[in-house]
Amino acid sequence: MGSALIYCEEAKDLLDAFGNAIHDLVKLHEAQFQAVVAGDLDSARFDDLIHIANERKREAKFSYLSHLENHGCSTVALEDLKPR
Repeated sequence: MGSALIYCEEAKDLLDAFGNAIHDLVKLHEAQFQAVVAGDLDSARFDDLIHIANERKREAKFSYLSHLENHGCSTVALEDLKPR
């Protein structure tokens, strides 16, 4: 028995928010890395921003996963998609 992915609009929005949160976190890590490589003595200034971004990512992740679990929109049996 196979399955296909089907997402409602809210799930797509939550997944986009999760992806954006990850992107923002990676950008902050990259900026901190560049500051360290450049010898910036104040590269620790990114720590609080990274912490906040990591919390935002975690919240977005759990909002998305919670929606999928509660709404059940993430999978459907392929047999349910066949015309009758």
